[in-house]
Order: sequence, then structure tokens, then C-alpha cells
Amino acid sequence: MEWARGVRSGLRAPFPERSMKRFLCILVCLLTLPLLPAGAAEETGICGDNLSWTVSDGVLTISGHGEMYWYDMGSAPWYPLRQSIRSAVVEEGVTGLSYCCFFYLTELREVSLPGTLSSLGGMAFYGCRSLPEVLIPAEVNDIGEDVFYSCLSLYAIRVDDANPGYRDDDGVLFGGTSLICYPPARPAERYEIPYGTEKVSVCAFSYCTLKEISIPETVRSFDPTALTDCYSLRSVEVAWGNWYYTARDGVLFTGSLQTLICYPMKKSGSSYRLPAEVKDIAIRAFAGNASLQRVEIPGTLESIGSLAFLNCTALRRVYFHAGAPESMGFNPFPDGVSIFYPAEGEGWTALDAEAWSVRRLAAWTENTDLLPKKTRRTQ
Repeated sequence: MEWARGVRSGLRAPFPERSMKRFLCILVCLLTLPLLPAGAAEETGICGDNLSWTVSDGVLTISGHGEMYWYDMGSAPWYPLRQSIRSAVVEEGVTGLSYCCFFYLTELREVSLPGTLSSLGGMAFYGCRSLPEVLIPAEVNDIGEDVFYSCLSLYAIRVDDANPGYRDDDGVLFGGTSLICYPPARPAERYEIPYGTEKVSVCAFSYCTLKEISIPETVRSFDPTALTDCYSLRSVEVAWGNWYYTARDGVLFTGSLQTLICYPMKKSGSSYRLPAEVKDIAIRAFAGNASLQRVEIPGTLESIGSLAFLNCTALRRVYFHAGAPESMGFNPFPDGVSIFYPAEGEGWTALDAEAWSVRRLAAWTENTDLLPKKTRRTQ
């Protein structure tokens, strides 16, 4: 959305000659305003106790001293001008950038951060889909979560060599022993997380184009959202000796197989039977897989995370070997999926009117090869 300022003038006759010339000049300027390139008109304002901002000729400039005010999604004062902003310059003296400060500046192609910067708020560059590269200065000691989420053109995150807390490994952002962000546009099909990495952070690989990811034995914490929206991912591997995580047939689990963390989006196969040890299905664990048509869930299952099967467009049937799970998150299955459960399964009737009102329920027994023996539809 572009903003413009207009002028309304009352006309009185007769005009003195000098006034008439001035009026004609103003009129010509107003008539040519629509022909000026987007972002040519300057906008300015305050964005901190001692900070100001200006947008001129497609450049957003933040200047002054200290920290920026806190902004939520789409609430930064320059957000209405987002389609015209192609460059951002944060001048020396600025020490902190807000959460969502550059949220969805989809045309942003370059950014300059000052040596005085010490903190970078979470989701600061969320949705900056045209940004190819970022250099993080030496004084930055605090980077929030999801800073570069959905930066689809980002191929490298560089860190000043003098920064003691953060570093980049060939363009991949690390903080100590934590992998923070793998750039979505980094050109590779396989990535081996470096030995010594202990934590993989929130949405660390989101939107990457990798087909295979290998996890070393040193990783102790792997966030359940780390592999969301990895549209090309086919397989996850875990090194022998990792006591915290394991992979079976390319699917990622916790070490004891208790939690299924990620069923890759590009993994092939029309049916899948969860291991008998599984008790929990993580949030969005199967999300986006377009091959699965049938899933069979063991009687040990206790919980299903929110949106666990989001956008599983081919999924038609899910078979439970026991009663309803004790805990289910928001909308775990897409519409149109038929849920089958044993005739003696408990807990399903109580869920009919609330969680499963738009889905068909049926009872089945194993000696009928998982075919429904009774089907009904709740309203």
C-alpha cells in the first residue's frame, strides 16, 4: 500500500499575476506527483526515545542513539511503506532493533547494521523475501528467535570475526554451540550439522531446500519446529552414539522412540505405521507430506500435537489401535480424513461433537485387515 499527501486549495479571482504563476507551479507539481517513482516522497518520524526514522527514495534510515521502541507484527511506523523500501541503513549510535522491526519488507534487498548494535529482536527480518545476505556486527550479543524466518532469498548470514558470541560457518549462523539459522537459499542438497553442535533452535532449517540432514552425536536439544516447511526434505539421519535422538527409515524421533518429531515432507510412501514405542506426535510432525494416504497409530499413543498432519493433502484414513489420545492439540488432522478406531476403544464418543464434528468415525477390528465394520457421520 502506498501513501500520498494531497493539497486542497480554495480559488479566488482575480489572481495577481505573481500568485497565478505560483498557483500554476504548484498545480504542475501536483499533477506530476503520480509520475514520480515509488518512495520518492520523504516520510519521517520517531522510533525511540532518541531515535528517528526516514524513508526517502526507497531507503529506510534509522538514526540517533539507543534502542528502538518495541513493535509487533506490522506495527512499525514504516510498515505502510513496505513495498517501496529496498534498502535499510541503521546508523552508528543505534544499540537495539525491535522485534519485527523489518517485518515483511518484501522488497528489502540490502541492509547495513552499525558497529554499535548490541541486540537484534526476534523476527526482526521476518518475511524479507528479497534479502540475499546480512552481516552481523561484532558487538551484537543478543539475537532473538526466528530473526530470519521466511527470508526466502537469504543465502548467507555473515558474522564479524570479532564477535565473541556468534559466528557463521560458511554462511550458517551459530551462537556458541547452538545452530540458529540455516539460510533458506543456501545452495546445497545435503547438510551435516557440525560435530560439537549441542542445540538446533526454533525454525532453524525452515524453508531450506535441503534433501538430507545429518545430526551428529553431540546434539542434545532439537526443537520440534526446526524442520518445519522444509519442502524438499526426504530424509533425516542421526549419528550412532547420540543418546537423545534417533532416526528410523529417515524419520526423526527422540532417542527412545517416544516422540515422533519429523516425518519429512518429501518422504515417499503412501502408508506409514508408527513404531509401537511412540507415545507422542510433535507439533506439525507430518505437516506438508503429500504422499501419505494412510497412517496407523499404536495403542501406546498419548498425545498428538497441534496441526500434526497439516496440509497432508493425500491423507484419507488414520487408524488407531486403542482409545482416543489423552491430549490433542489444535486441529491435528485436515478435513476429509476418516478416523478409524477399535470397537472397544474408549474416549471417542466424548470427542464426537467437539473435536471431530466434521469427520467420519468408524470402528474396526484387526482381523478385517483394518477395514471399517461400522461407519457413521457426526453432525
